[in-house]
Amino acid sequence: MKNGQGGVKLSFVVISVVALGVSAWFNQAQAAQVDTCNIAHFLQLGE
Repeated sequence: MKNGQGGVKLSFVVISVVALGVSAWFNQAQAAQVDTCNIAHFLQLGE
C-alpha cells in the first residue's frame, strides 16, 4: 500500500509541475501576442 501511495503522490507532483509549465507557457505566448498587436497598432498610428 505505501509503495502505491508514494507512486500516486509522485505522479500528482509530476502532473502538477507539467500543468504549471503549460500554464506559464500559455500566459507567455498570450503576452507576446498582445505586445505584437500593440506594436503593429502604434506603427499604423505613425503612418
